[in-house]
Amino acid sequence: MNWESVKEDAYYRGRMLESDARRSSDPQKWEEYADLKTRKGSYTLAIHGYLNAAVQYENRRETNAALSAYESGWSAAMRADNKELAVILTYRMAQLHEQQEDWDAAIGAYERLGAFCEKKGAHFQAADAYEHAAEAMLRAGKSVVHYQKPIALWERNIHHWEAHGHDHDAVWSRKHIDLYKKLFGVEE
Repeated sequence: MNWESVKEDAYYRGRMLESDARRSSDPQKWEEYADLKTRKGSYTLAIHGYLNAAVQYENRRETNAALSAYESGWSAAMRADNKELAVILTYRMAQLHEQQEDWDAAIGAYERLGAFCEKKGAHFQAADAYEHAAEAMLRAGKSVVHYQKPIALWERNIHHWEAHGHDHDAVWSRKHIDLYKKLFGVEE
């Protein structure tokens, strides 16, 4: 293939960059591809590039570069308004922060995701993110006795399912509040 013959076209420039990145396994080439896709508004493809770059940086044990690539992917997920990809990117970032025992960064990542999902009305994902934050808080030696954020989101989840006639999901969420309190030692 002669990529040079179509290099003036932004789509084929992206395809050329992606082809180079796949063949070389060079995370910087993946980032160049992802940056181009971000500028063009192709956020899902940009996230694909940032994820590939981050994984390759992780494999090289270049944690800070991996975190930077995940953060760029997060920004693209925000632009795309895509909570599913935001969940994947956040949990990878937070896992790296936890491995480095950077608890505040991990907690911040989880809470940022929780707030984003909360705004989207994704109560389950928000509650899950806030529970991950609570776990990181405990691992950091912080008290979660009064950390009510997951409970508030589980309650919204209950109301959502009740309003849609899914009583079994509402019952599950109600039970989960009790389990959260028990597991994390949360007081009313």
